[in-house]
Amino acid sequence: MPGMITNGAVRKRKRDDAPKMDGSKPRKAPKTTSTGQSTQTRILHLEEQILQGREHYNNIVELQSLVQRYETKPRTATLAAVGLCRVFCRLIAAEALVKTGSATDEEAQVVRWLKGRLREYVEDLLTWIGSPEAAQESTSLTLLMRIVKAETSQGSKRSEQAWRTETSTFFKLIQALLERTDAEGARQEFGEKYADEYDDVRFYTFLAVKQVLKTSPAHSEEIVGGAVDLLSHMESPPDSDYQPQTWYSADAPSSAPNNPLLSLATYRKAAQETWLAIFRSPLTKDNRKRLLTLATSQILPNFSTRLELLADFLTDSFNAGGNLSLLALNSIFHLITHQNLDYPEFYTKLYSLLDEDILHSKHRSRFFRLLEVFLRSEHLPAALVASFVKRLARLSLQAPPGAIVWIVPWVYNCVKSHPSLGFLLHRPHHPAHRIYSAQSETGSDSAPIGLKDPFDMLESNPNTTGAIDSSLWELETLQSHYHPNVATLAKILGEQFTKREYVLEDFLDHSYASLVGQELGMEVSGKKGVEVEWAIPKRIVMEEAEEGLELNGVGRLLTGALGVM
Repeated sequence: MPGMITNGAVRKRKRDDAPKMDGSKPRKAPKTTSTGQSTQTRILHLEEQILQGREHYNNIVELQSLVQRYETKPRTATLAAVGLCRVFCRLIAAEALVKTGSATDEEAQVVRWLKGRLREYVEDLLTWIGSPEAAQESTSLTLLMRIVKAETSQGSKRSEQAWRTETSTFFKLIQALLERTDAEGARQEFGEKYADEYDDVRFYTFLAVKQVLKTSPAHSEEIVGGAVDLLSHMESPPDSDYQPQTWYSADAPSSAPNNPLLSLATYRKAAQETWLAIFRSPLTKDNRKRLLTLATSQILPNFSTRLELLADFLTDSFNAGGNLSLLALNSIFHLITHQNLDYPEFYTKLYSLLDEDILHSKHRSRFFRLLEVFLRSEHLPAALVASFVKRLARLSLQAPPGAIVWIVPWVYNCVKSHPSLGFLLHRPHHPAHRIYSAQSETGSDSAPIGLKDPFDMLESNPNTTGAIDSSLWELETLQSHYHPNVATLAKILGEQFTKREYVLEDFLDHSYASLVGQELGMEVSGKKGVEVEWAIPKRIVMEEAEEGLELNGVGRLLTGALGVM
């Protein structure tokens, strides 16, 4: 028989019909499939045994040991994690982790042991949050949220505890999402897949974020950055007529009038308290910039009270300077127009941003867009608008062409909206007017050489600059600009205002490259080519002389240059 031992040797039966090999090693069948099937079968068998009775609860320990081997056996660890998730969800649903009043000491010990294994399992999955492998991180988030669903579906009292307590799976998940700096993918998936879809998840997320910020040591910048990133992936607040109705928990909240999940005002209050906790935390420049970017769409709609605290935060952001000042003013303007915030220094702060650097900044287009929005109202005082127009006109003398091509049509629109500004373009002579009655500057021979401009460029208050008594001589100067497009555009202010207004969006995002490219792309009119010389030269570097040909000025210059080289 095959495999029998004879005289100390093993005789193997050979197949006569086996193909003969050419000396190369035989090809082995892959072991991954059979091994994977056996591992999966083993995991399923352990899972079934656990659900059969307490005598097999020790299988949980074996499955947990497989989960902890993700680095060496990722597929096995994932299968074991999924199997344990099904086990714990069924045990939670069967109330096997709940200690009853009539439970014996042995039963209470089993409950404590199961709770300990569940905590270990949750901790193992939390280590996967922030993993460089997106599949591992997504699997961990999905399994943890399944545990959360099971824990929050055990009746109203236990469900409330599963959402709020610091030992719950949900709180630990939120804490991990905030603490892991490399968990951007998990935070985005949580916000889009759970917080945006379910009202209860959204409400308790705000509460958990606030609690994490409160309990974290010194509100570290990493945790604050994680909180800002997590909340940024959540949609804007619901409308005033929205009624919460989608629940992640299987137990719908009771219809009691004091239930916070059914009140949109309570939801907004929770969101407001969370954002205020973030404002009080130490913020980096990037976090502050992201907060200001989200302010008008996701933060400010939650605030109906305590606007003074929000205004203080925006004022501090404005004082930080740079692009933060512009973003802060945009949020303050939103509060003024939507929440009736009294902020008398708004236009003074906006006026202070008009300097030489803003016209050369990479954020110039954003500034122009917001400036047009801030000064669009026809109810603004003419003296105020005149200060902005005059200051930009003065700055345009040193501005790049890409900025000037926006300033000129913007001035045109301002004059159309405020007809009293027309005196800045044309003012009939009147001896009693300030600009003509001002003392003329005189030269050494006491002859008048010009008029003094009443506009004070150094005045910080736009209401008292004297711009309304001045003129826009700067824009007339631009009619002699070196760039033909700028010179042509500046001439529209000297013509009749027949056009209703210009679409300013068409004049944004211009630069030297775009203007030069526009010039190079123009076709030359006329049948003949462009003449660059009145006579076509016969020679380039030589000229005729009495003794024949000799080097001309260009030739001597080239000879000297070659000699130096």
